[in-house]
Amino acid sequence: MTRSHIRRLRIADADFVCSVRGSAAGVVPASVVFAAYAPGRRLRMRFSSAPAEGRLAGDAGLGHGSLRTADGRWINLHLPAVMQALVLAALGDGRGDDVERDGWRVLDAAALPVPRAAAP
Repeated sequence: MTRSHIRRLRIADADFVCSVRGSAAGVVPASVVFAAYAPGRRLRMRFSSAPAEGRLAGDAGLGHGSLRTADGRWINLHLPAVMQALVLAALGDGRGDDVERDGWRVLDAAALPVPRAAAP
């Protein structure tokens, strides 16, 4: 897996340590794992590339931590607001801890921030 970037965030009254890791070069399908850990909490979400479905992740020609959704949106997993939205969605899904989730399903349930319009 490619190197991880650690970020500390306060989410839902807990201090989470969040990281984003890409799959090793040549692994098929390419994927990205988003992990968030807090005392008593271990959340992992895997985003695997599925080009036939329009979903790209990992070293599938994208920058580290970037996703392309089936509807053409670009998501940067390193943004604190995106991390927070994913953690809140995972905490609310009732699946508990220590379960690797399908990141795409968590992303579909997450309340992502609205992208800012580009300055003129």
